Order: sequence, then structure tokens, then C-alpha cells
Amino acid sequence: MPRSLAFILLALLACAPSPAPSGSAVGASSVRFVTWNVHDLFDEIDQLTPPSDADTVLAPAEVEAKLQRVGDVLRRLDADAVVLQEVENLELLERLTHGPLAGLGYEAALAEGRDPRGIDVGLLTRLPIEAYRSHLAERDARGGFLWARDLAEVRLGGAARPVVLIGAHLVSRLDPANDARREEQAARARQVMEVARAGDRDAFILLLGDLNDLPGSPSLAPLLGDRAIADLGAVLDLAQAWTWTGGGSQERIDYALLFREDAGTITAVAVAGGADVAAASDHRPLVVDVWFPTRSGP
Repeated sequence: MPRSLAFILLALLACAPSPAPSGSAVGASSVRFVTWNVHDLFDEIDQLTPPSDADTVLAPAEVEAKLQRVGDVLRRLDADAVVLQEVENLELLERLTHGPLAGLGYEAALAEGRDPRGIDVGLLTRLPIEAYRSHLAERDARGGFLWARDLAEVRLGGAARPVVLIGAHLVSRLDPANDARREEQAARARQVMEVARAGDRDAFILLLGDLNDLPGSPSLAPLLGDRAIADLGAVLDLAQAWTWTGGGSQERIDYALLFREDAGTITAVAVAGGADVAAASDHRPLVVDVWFPTRSGP
């Protein structure tokens, strides 16, 4: 598989694979993951009933141009599984797979949430989906819905280890009143990771998404506070690590998280930049490369 992205090797996390026991090493499986907030990937239809200004409606030519810009970046990154935020519906993802990404073998998946702007968390994967679990029905401590945008929990096959990919887009911090809710969402995401690990100790569990807050923020402490979970972007140079620009600032609010004992599987992490990325979104994609040793026989 071509790897056109010039990525940054990690001194702290990247390491040569450990030799497999005698008679068991038969190769490795290299997998690339990406998370990217594609910023308002809307279609040309008002999805709300009755129609409302809350649903951004683009001209058909604008939709096609946006899909092409997003697709150009994803084709360059050539990932095996991609978590996308701010996608309006499954049909748009399928237009990506059949249009700009045609021939790359992607399958699209998305659960429609209840965000007032209609933005959702979507998945593109060429690893086979073995199970897809939506967490949209979960309630918060006050009895309301915890998730407006899904916490998507997806089990993928096709790699040397089972993969559990958790796609997230936590509530925005534009309103400080949402801070407690974002912390509750982070705590629930940690629980989902823990349950997945307890259910299959061999599974590689990776949370990808726009967590809408900075490293060290109180709202992300349930995920990052005890350091049992590795924040892969934390080892990048600060000048390269930012994933979102807005209001004159550059911030790292998009994450790839995994249990620290799996850190040795990571061969590279990078934030992808370039004119094509800037033309497509106000976020930059976070790219994670993984190497799984393959074992067989006694």
C-alpha cells in the first residue's frame, strides 16, 4: 500500500517489533488509521421537517466541490480506517466512496444523531466491519441524552489482531455550560474502552475523534488524568501537533488514544497539513500507523 504522507517517527512510542517466539513469526500487519473533522460536510437537501435554517443547505456544485476536496486528502492519506466528524448523513459518505474515493474499497457507516445542526460521526473502512454499536440511546446523569453525536464503537476484522475503533465528537466548548457534559462524555468513553478491553484482551482498542478541548483540561481528565491511556499526539512537536485553527489560534483538540500497554504497536503518528487540507477543513487530519506482529503455530 503506498504511503505518501511524510510522517513523523515517534521516539517515545515507535519501536522495532519484538521478536516473536521461535517458530511463530510469519510476518506483520500494517494498518493506518485517520481521524478528521471535515467541517460542515452538508448536502443540498434540507433534512429537517419542517425546513429550518438550522440545516445548512449547499448548492449542488458546492457539495460536489466539498466532497472532491475531502476525497483528495483522504486518497492521499490512504488510510485503512477513517473516523470523520461533521458529516451530515450516510448518503454523503457513500457519495465519497463511489466518487472521489472510488476504487479504494471503502465501506461507509454512520448512525444519525440528534445534533441540531445535523452533524454526525461517520466511518470509512476497508477493514471488514464485524460489529457496529451506537451509543446514542445512552442517558446522562440528569436523564437527558448523553450523546447528540454518536460515540461509535466498531469492531473491525482483517488485521492480525481484532480492532475496536471508537469514534467520538464531544460537545463543543463554545458554551462553558457544556464543560460538565463534555467531562461526562469523556468518562463514558473511558468506560467503553475499559469494557472493550475486558471483553477481549487481544483486541487493539483505539479511540479517535474531536474531543473539543485541550490536553490537561478538566473535562478530559477522565480519559487522560491517570496516564493509563496514551495520548499519541502528545509526543509531536508543538509546532506540528495542532489540529484546529480558529479565532487566530492553533489548538490540538483532535486525538488518538489507546491503552499504554499497546503503545509499542505504534510506528508513526503525524498531523497531515498542506494546501489541500486547508482547502477542505479548518481541522487537520491526525494519522496513526500501527504494526501488528503475526503469530502462528506453537
